[in-house]
Amino acid sequence: MTLLDESTKEFGSMSVLLHNINTASYCIEWFSKMTGASITLARVEAGKYLVTRKWAAGRELDDVTSDFSRANQAIIHFLNNVDIAKMNEQRVAAAKLYCINLFVKAEGLRPVTNPNLPKPRLQDAIGKKVVVKSTLGNCQIATGLLLQLVGNQVEIQVNPDDAFDDQPRQKFYTKQVSIC
Repeated sequence: MTLLDESTKEFGSMSVLLHNINTASYCIEWFSKMTGASITLARVEAGKYLVTRKWAAGRELDDVTSDFSRANQAIIHFLNNVDIAKMNEQRVAAAKLYCINLFVKAEGLRPVTNPNLPKPRLQDAIGKKVVVKSTLGNCQIATGLLLQLVGNQVEIQVNPDDAFDDQPRQKFYTKQVSIC
């Protein structure tokens, strides 16, 4: 790992911050001034990464944390779950590229020359109410708040009336979910 100078860079209503935790650990934070939420990617130690979403205090939602053992999985998950509310696509792309460059430098990797930065389906719905329908699309299964995108699934805090086996957080395939 390469120790970098701590920094903050603004992208309109969003900030990207780099914190050094110690000589072997760092944290990249994406903070949205619009929503008051943030997501961080932290290298805790070699081969251990945490991606944590912190909600605005008024949302009264528990943090969402995902563990990764591979750096590329952690950065992809981080970029797919950053808060892009009310940001134009050029600023989102510039901020994501900046995060990639911080990550590459901190990890001591070769520079990424042509990153593919697609906007995942439902990314702008994170923290919003969504509806889950059956795979055939003809029956509503649940409603709730979209917490995070996990590969080809989403994690939702399901409304108590719709929760299966008293599980407040459940995962569904993205093709089953749409914005209310």
